[in-house]
Amino acid sequence: IFQVAFNLFVYELGYRQDFIGYLNGIPSLAMLFFALPASVAVNRVGYKKPAVIGTILSIVGLLGISLADSKMLLVVFRFLDGIGATFIWAVGVPLLMRYSTEDNRVFLFSVNSALQMGSAFLGSIIGGVIPEIAGRIAGVPPKGVLPLRVTLLASVLFIVISIIPTILMTEERRHKRRQASYSALVVALPRDKKDLVVFAKILFPATLTSFGAGAMVPFFQLFFSLRFNMSTASIGLIFAFSGIVSAIVTLAAPVLAKKMGKVKLIAATQLASIPFLLTLAHSLNPRAVVASYYLRHSFMNMCGPVETTFFLEQVREEQRATLHSLRGVLDSLMRGGLAPFASGILQVKGGFPLAFSMTAVCYFVSVLVFYGFFKSAENGSEAH
Repeated sequence: IFQVAFNLFVYELGYRQDFIGYLNGIPSLAMLFFALPASVAVNRVGYKKPAVIGTILSIVGLLGISLADSKMLLVVFRFLDGIGATFIWAVGVPLLMRYSTEDNRVFLFSVNSALQMGSAFLGSIIGGVIPEIAGRIAGVPPKGVLPLRVTLLASVLFIVISIIPTILMTEERRHKRRQASYSALVVALPRDKKDLVVFAKILFPATLTSFGAGAMVPFFQLFFSLRFNMSTASIGLIFAFSGIVSAIVTLAAPVLAKKMGKVKLIAATQLASIPFLLTLAHSLNPRAVVASYYLRHSFMNMCGPVETTFFLEQVREEQRATLHSLRGVLDSLMRGGLAPFASGILQVKGGFPLAFSMTAVCYFVSVLVFYGFFKSAENGSEAH
């Protein structure tokens, strides 16, 4: 719901795309400073407390964004929401890794991803319909500030509800982990040149992909609104059905990974998305653009769970939290920080085609680098 309305809301407040890009980059700064502390907190106190704290911070941040008008308040509350999202993020993957085995891990991650996309489907529909209803009641355009503000407030309500199962969650005590937190942190770091090379091979292509995605994905709402003058309801439906399509194809990832191998599947799906990305950038045909949006979204999200499990399997178990944190920091720094900021500037100077074409270049180079690094690791972990 929030993603459908946020950029449009800030745009209707009178701010340009460069500031919108800056706002989309703020959560990355929060992750940059708080990802490692959040991961340490998970190791020390378990999953429940960081998840509850993160949810509360997100509620306060999103509520503040919904009610704010000034640049300063938008920046402050966006940063607060970013801190909360970082704590929630720090819980997710370690929790799944802990309660999975090598045999069922890809399946578990794929199902989790599909459920998230299914939830996004409902959220996108609701996020597109609420401005229409609120606009009719208030007698103002659906893209006006008031309907979009109501939509953002509705998203806060759903997050408030989500904290209930988190509070009710129970987990085993972790006395031994708490006593050995410092030594565990030392063991989790790369020990030698070989470890550093493995970390670099994983993080470099992933960072390129994140930069490319960050130059494009946060701006899709504005893209459909400004290029084709679509309503919020139409944009919400597009986002919703893309989530359903991606959820379905993601469930096929475990089967394809067994047949093709994880490396080939990751490279093939990312490479296949590039022609559709270029269609998005340069086509003025709305049907072709919407179809390309679905296909690009599906190809990139299909390999997400496979990519995550593959990367974590390349390092020792005690290093997985560290790798996950570093990857998250770089991902947010690129996807939510440098890339949207650079994309906003490019859009002001050369429009969406220039910014989205930069994404295509990043994807292509990332695939070549990734496959070059890991083509020999199809049948097992490369390092550990």
